[in-house]
Amino acid sequence: MAEIKWKQVNVKQAMRYGGEAFATVGQGRISLSAAACKMIENIYDLKYIEAHAGKINDKTEKIGLRFSDSKTPNSLCYSRRKYKDRFVEGLEIRSKALVAEFFGKIKDNSSTRHPVEKIDKTMLAIDITKEI
Repeated sequence: MAEIKWKQVNVKQAMRYGGEAFATVGQGRISLSAAACKMIENIYDLKYIEAHAGKINDKTEKIGLRFSDSKTPNSLCYSRRKYKDRFVEGLEIRSKALVAEFFGKIKDNSSTRHPVEKIDKTMLAIDITKEI
């Protein structure tokens, strides 16, 4: 039997800035990071979200999330993240239909991270053309 020769592989771990505003999309939910949530003043007082498609030349490039304290026929609820039974910064929108609207079924078993930007005082946008 031949002897195995070992060679070290040069792989570096990518460091992430802890305060980066991003959304994780996949497995039936959209999760917003703590930094993304801080972009909207008093975000946790606004209990509902309406989703909007941001299109350029009829191609969806961004998912708009409009936060509101009023329920509408198209609004979704979200849940605030918990860690050890305590609320922490960040939130989750659990909606397979919402994820499927923008990504189809490809996100059933995988997740990706996308940058988030503030559009105005009640709206954030997830850039689905870029992954981080």
